[in-house]
Amino acid sequence: MEPILERLAQHEYSILMANSKQMSVKKGEFIFEEGSTADHLFFIQQGEVRIFKNLGSNKDITIFTRNINDGFGEIGIFSGNYYSNSAKALQDSKLYSITRHEIEDVLAQNGRIGLHFTRWVAENLEASKAKMRDYIAFGSEGAVASVFVRYSNTCGVVTPEGIELTDPIMIQDISKHIAVSRETVSRIVNKWKDQGIIDNQNKHFILKDMNYFRRLLVCDQCGVENCAI
Repeated sequence: MEPILERLAQHEYSILMANSKQMSVKKGEFIFEEGSTADHLFFIQQGEVRIFKNLGSNKDITIFTRNINDGFGEIGIFSGNYYSNSAKALQDSKLYSITRHEIEDVLAQNGRIGLHFTRWVAENLEASKAKMRDYIAFGSEGAVASVFVRYSNTCGVVTPEGIELTDPIMIQDISKHIAVSRETVSRIVNKWKDQGIIDNQNKHFILKDMNYFRRLLVCDQCGVENCAI
C-alpha cells in the first residue's frame, strides 16, 4: 500500500510539511496510547511505528506497522475525539506531527490533498478489515498464515526455493501481531516445516508453498490488492 506522503506532488508535500512540526521518539516510546485525546496526525520521516490495540490480560494485536513516508493517527483524527489504538516506536524515529485543526484546514483548502487522504484512509480501512477477517475467521493457523503472506508482500524475494523473507522474523514477532501465544505459533510453524510448506535458514523464513496459504485464507475472494504488515 502506497505511503501517504509518496502520493503527494511536491507542492502538496510542501504545504503539509509547512504546517507540521518535527519530533523525535526513542525505540519503545509511546507516541500515543489508546483512549488518549486524538489531537495530532503523524508522518514518519525516519523509523518504524507499530499501531496496536490492547486486548487485556497482557495481550495486544497489531493493526499496522508504518514506515518511512507513511502516516498514522488517522483512526482518531478522522473518526472521533480519542485514539482507539496505541502507537509505539519500533525504532528510534523522526516524525512530523500536525494538529487536528491544521490538517482540517489544509484538507479544506486543498481538494487534491483531501482526495489523496480520502483514498489512503479508505485503503487502510479495507486492509485492516481484511486482516481482522484472516485473524478471526480462520483460527490460529489462518492468523499465522496471514502474517506470513503479509510479510511476503512487505519483504519477500522470489528465489528458486520459494519466497524468502529478507527481514529476520521471530516467533515472538508473529505472536505479537495476532495475540496468539508463542507456543501455539511455534507448534503451527513446526508443523508447516515438517510438511515442507516453509523452511527457516539463518533466521530467515522461506515460504515454499504460497498456494497453501492462499487456499487456507481463501485469497481469491479477498478484494485487497496488496495486504501488508
